[in-house]
Amino acid sequence: MAESALLTCIGNLTIDEAVSATGERVESIGGDALYAALGARFVGGRAALLAPLGVDAPEELLTAIRSTGSDPAALPRRDLPLVRNVVRYDADGGRTWELVHGEEHFEALSVHPGDVGADVLASAGVLLSAMALHAQLALSAWLRPRTSATLFFDPQEDYVAGHERELREAVAACDVFLPSEVEAVALAGTSDLRGAIAGFLALGPRVVVVKRAAAGCLVATSAHPEPVPVPADVVTPVDSTGAGDAFCGGFAAEHLRSGDPIAAARAGAAAARLAVSGPGASALLAATTTGAGR
Repeated sequence: MAESALLTCIGNLTIDEAVSATGERVESIGGDALYAALGARFVGGRAALLAPLGVDAPEELLTAIRSTGSDPAALPRRDLPLVRNVVRYDADGGRTWELVHGEEHFEALSVHPGDVGADVLASAGVLLSAMALHAQLALSAWLRPRTSATLFFDPQEDYVAGHERELREAVAACDVFLPSEVEAVALAGTSDLRGAIAGFLALGPRVVVVKRAAAGCLVATSAHPEPVPVPADVVTPVDSTGAGDAFCGGFAAEHLRSGDPIAAARAGAAAARLAVSGPGASALLAATTTGAGR
């Protein structure tokens, strides 16, 4: 059997503390790059992870990185502690994020062009997860003229307001745009998702996928611009912290394999379902280490 196409998942590595509505606190390893790479592996893809490591990376995180097929020793190093997030959930399932060390630290622990080697540029696909704003925008602009890889772009809702022009430029530079519903509405300036998707496609990406959490996602392409709903896999969530990142990794891996965005959305939904079924990345890690992929 031919080896599957390589997807490089670019983003952050973190320590996340989830605080439930009742006050229960659970700390776990995480980061969008880790969730995405595990999601890609779960659906049968071949993934590499690119994210800076801090000075306090626990052995549990290093082991998780190895389980994605990446070598922690090959990752960029920063003489700083890891990114730490406190994620507080309310009784209705909403959540707020606290970046413990602040934005400047987050920027430093994100991936910059100088961290990107020839192996990344030679990948079949590159997933740009939601890092610090300036790092993600710089990478998007830098990568496009330097690689023929399929570029998948996943923004972050916190920085959309006030940066719409730069983000539209990043959308124009990518091949697949993967916003959440909140991000799509904020960037398009309308709650009409059909209109928002049409506007994103007009910027240049071949595929737009709007993630809608438990409501599934909407998939549209330049060839078939009418959005197609793809349902989520129903499960009682334990921790939704990395669901969107796992979806993006699963989607990207299947899209590289088959070129079918609907099949890719179903693969992403399966990865997201697994991600939310345990605290932190535990369920994805268990499936990856036992070979219990899709």
